[in-house]
Amino acid sequence: MKRDDEFNTILDNCLERLLVKGEAIEQCLSSYPEYANELEPLLRTVVATKKALAIQPRPEFKSRARHQFRLALQAAKPKTGLSFLAWQPRWALALALFLALLVTGGGTVAAAGYSMPDTPLYPVKLAAERVQLALTGSDIGKAELYAKLADRRVTEIVYMASKGKPEQVELTAERFNSYLGSIASLSLAESGEGEVMMAPAAQESSKDVSVPTNKRAKLKWLLGRYAVNHPAVLREILETAPESVKPALRQAITKSIASYEKVLRALE
Repeated sequence: MKRDDEFNTILDNCLERLLVKGEAIEQCLSSYPEYANELEPLLRTVVATKKALAIQPRPEFKSRARHQFRLALQAAKPKTGLSFLAWQPRWALALALFLALLVTGGGTVAAAGYSMPDTPLYPVKLAAERVQLALTGSDIGKAELYAKLADRRVTEIVYMASKGKPEQVELTAERFNSYLGSIASLSLAESGEGEVMMAPAAQESSKDVSVPTNKRAKLKWLLGRYAVNHPAVLREILETAPESVKPALRQAITKSIASYEKVLRALE
């Protein structure tokens, strides 16, 4: 978690240097050589989207982008009455990147949503996820989004394991576990206020399943299901995966179980 927080701080600093001060990617990378491999694809995505801002899109697209940008501003605006200029740098930079992604065209971002860790558009996918996280105001909202991203990473682990790429399995598993760690570190105590009601859900295995409507209880219910399903999915691919990726998969399974135990304890 400490390394993850440090990386986020460094990324915010580099984004400011690129977007605000106009520095080159190489300058940022030379300042943080130990994070260069992780920073470079994200920073190159930012530079590419910044260049796209110089392209004049169709008037109707610009109008739609402005509308979506205003909606993002409203969603992210603090409740304390502080002006936009008083926000933390990461808010302004996240919104700048959000607008840049819009201007590059929704098709690119949509296509990136289906990309895998070994494809060129994957950094765009991660960048869009970071923007979405930055624009999510409440802790319970962030926790729900982290849970969804963790589920997405499991799909990617399975895919990379089937292709026999242990390095990608390890990197994706690290991201997966960092999301669960982020959920455990969020302050969710006040998110469970109110009556916990149960709503009917889709039938599963010929049995009725009930889903709590209270946000905190619903999050705990979702994570409880993931805590069972995710290791099971990884064990299943372990049986057929190439031998080269099996050590990485075993490690991913072990760490996923420990991470889910930690996050579920945090929600008690």
